Amino acid sequence: MNNQIDSAVKVGRRYWFVDGFTEMLGGGLFILLGGTLLLRGVAPEGSLLAQFASLAGDVGFIKVIGFMAAGLALWWLKDRFTYPRTGYIREKRIPRRQVLVFLRNFFLCMLLIVLALAAGFFFLPSLRASIFSMPVWLPLLVSVLWAVLCMLAGRWMGLRRFIVLGVLILLAGIGIGAWQLGLGLLPLPVEAIQSSPLAALPEALRAPLVESINRTFAGIGLLTLVTGVFFALSGLVTFLRYRKENPASYEEAA
Repeated sequence: MNNQIDSAVKVGRRYWFVDGFTEMLGGGLFILLGGTLLLRGVAPEGSLLAQFASLAGDVGFIKVIGFMAAGLALWWLKDRFTYPRTGYIREKRIPRRQVLVFLRNFFLCMLLIVLALAAGFFFLPSLRASIFSMPVWLPLLVSVLWAVLCMLAGRWMGLRRFIVLGVLILLAGIGIGAWQLGLGLLPLPVEAIQSSPLAALPEALRAPLVESINRTFAGIGLLTLVTGVFFALSGLVTFLRYRKENPASYEEAA
C-alpha cells in the first residue's frame, strides 16, 4: 500500500518533465552559458571574442533575461501542447517551512565550505598551491555536485533518466579533469607560498594565475556545455516518446 502511495506521489512530481520541454530549454541555457565560458577561456586575451565572452559572463541581467525567456517559452509550450493532451496536474505544495529549512541548511553548508577554504588559504601557505591545480579539480568538483543533485532529483521523482544524466555528468567531469591533467599542471612559483595574501599580487604570479583562471573557465565551460547537450538530448528523446504516446489533444480526439 505504501509503495502504491509513493508511486502516485512521484507521478505528480515528475509530471513537469513528462514532455521533455523543461530539459530541452534548460539544456539550451546550459549550452549558451557553457559556450560563453569556454570562449572566455580559450579566446586570445584582449581579442573581441574574449571581450564579448567576458561581457556576457559578467553582466547578470543577460542571464536573468535568458531564464525569463526560457520560463515564458516553457509556459507557452505547456499551455499550447502538453496540457491539452494530458491535462494539468498540480502536486501537493511543499510546506514553506520545509523549503526554508532546506535553503538555510544548504547555504550554511556552502558558507562553511567557503570559510574553511578562505581560512586555509590565509593560514596554510601550502594550500595556496591548489589554485594552480584548479583547472583539474574544480570541474570534477562541480560535476560531482551536479551529479548528486540529478540523482537525488531522479530518486525523488522516480525518473531513471535523471540518474543516468547524473552518471554521464560525473563521467564528463572526470574526463575534463583528466584532460586538464594531461595538459600538465602549472608550475608553482615560490612567491605563491611566500607572499602574503593581503599584499599586492607579485608580478611573477600574474601570468600563471591568469593561465590557471583561463583554463578553469575552459574546463567549467566545456562541462556546462556538455551537460546542456545531455539535457537537451534527454528532453528531445522524451518529447518524441511523449508525442508518439499522445498524438492529439482531447478536443481533437473527440
